[in-house]
Amino acid sequence: MRYVAALGLIATCLDHHAAIELSPCDLSARHGRQEVDAQCGTLAVPLNPHEPGGETIELFVAVVEALAEQPAPDPLAVIAGGPGEAATRFYVTTEQAFSRIVRNRDIVLVDQRGTGRSAALRCDASQDDPFLTAGGVAGMVEASVECLEGLDHDPRFFTTSVAVRDLEAVRQALGYERMNLYGVSYGTRVAQHYLRRFPDRVRRLVLDGVVPPDVALGPDVALASQAALDALFDRCESDAACRAAFPELEQQFLTVLERLTTAPVEVALDHPRTGDPVDVLVDHWMLVGVVRLLVYHPATASLLPVLIDAIHGGDYRSLVTQAFVVTEGIEDLAVGLNNAVVCTEDVPFTGDVNLAAQASTYMGTAFMEIVVGICEHWPRGLMDEDLREPLISDRPILLLSGELDPITPPRYAQRASVGLSNAIRVVGRGQGHGMLMVRCAQRLMAEFLDVDDAGALDLDCVERIRPFPLFISRMGPGP
Repeated sequence: MRYVAALGLIATCLDHHAAIELSPCDLSARHGRQEVDAQCGTLAVPLNPHEPGGETIELFVAVVEALAEQPAPDPLAVIAGGPGEAATRFYVTTEQAFSRIVRNRDIVLVDQRGTGRSAALRCDASQDDPFLTAGGVAGMVEASVECLEGLDHDPRFFTTSVAVRDLEAVRQALGYERMNLYGVSYGTRVAQHYLRRFPDRVRRLVLDGVVPPDVALGPDVALASQAALDALFDRCESDAACRAAFPELEQQFLTVLERLTTAPVEVALDHPRTGDPVDVLVDHWMLVGVVRLLVYHPATASLLPVLIDAIHGGDYRSLVTQAFVVTEGIEDLAVGLNNAVVCTEDVPFTGDVNLAAQASTYMGTAFMEIVVGICEHWPRGLMDEDLREPLISDRPILLLSGELDPITPPRYAQRASVGLSNAIRVVGRGQGHGMLMVRCAQRLMAEFLDVDDAGALDLDCVERIRPFPLFISRMGPGP
């Protein structure tokens, strides 16, 4: 699709008389460190889809134009995860991964309602308590109640079932006949449900870090994260350089976890981004939060041996610094939207949770206690009756999984693929949550969207994917 920058563009939807006026804009990440040229606009949609004449909210929409003069007619719509991450922010920070695709296809970005610039449902965090853990489980539940009371909109209308209707309204308003979809993590749930609702409007799907429709996220979180951490300990033990540097790595971690559980430490330092002096309580909550986020990705998981050893030696500043670094990446997460989705689509369907199994993990039972406690106060929103039914489709679908994914393990993709007759499953060795930044996956995505026969996709590069080398000092991996 070509745009005339001087005049802007009115894309009309004849069925609903909706329009999006697009004009040149710069998409930016946090603190303006990255920018992407795009065409941006807004689309007004009903807050409550059952009251089309009632209150409206505006969806923020951006289109990154294809580089080709005559691009393919079907764009790629990018759906972010979370729940609560804005598609525009996600794209800016991962733009390079889509460089092959944007050569020949427009990229459509819609900040899902409740995220980014689409009536975001935000909850503020304290800069000296990045994980909001100072009050324990009760404190986090209380913070969520305060967030709920301060929201500008009724969270019952901020769910996956409503989000897919929004995406369809945007497609119509932009005038595309069909779209391809890329969804990551929670975004795979949105992508699958969009395909279920509007099958004729989907050409192909790429699902990265797959959430099966019939799986409630929550009960597996602690178990999958423990499995990823155990794999890292095993890998260090089997690596001569790592074993020599950290012969008691797992025991060091358990010692530190117990120490910070019984005797938290207060650390005074300058905030690594703002420079403001802050006093931070270093406790087991912080350790668990940092480790959980670091094992998401192989590049950050590789830092854990050095970090654990440093903390074991009493260097708590290293942990605090990592806490601020990893939480900066999620500060833009719309926690209110996250709660709205989880309390509607996950927690009510968790069934009997094996708390004994969770208690044996480094995370313990706290994660489930927190989300269940939060959802006792949050209202359940709109949910289609078939949202949680297994998806059945003959559309070509590429499913990407990291071998060590601590939140959506490869078995989830296997489960989701049962009813998908043209599914291609790829598992990246040694990879974590989301394969987007793996070059092989980037190549596969681009070729999958371009080739006539998706089943003939060349998967040779998958065998060449290698784990990220473990750090054995602050200088990096060993020789």
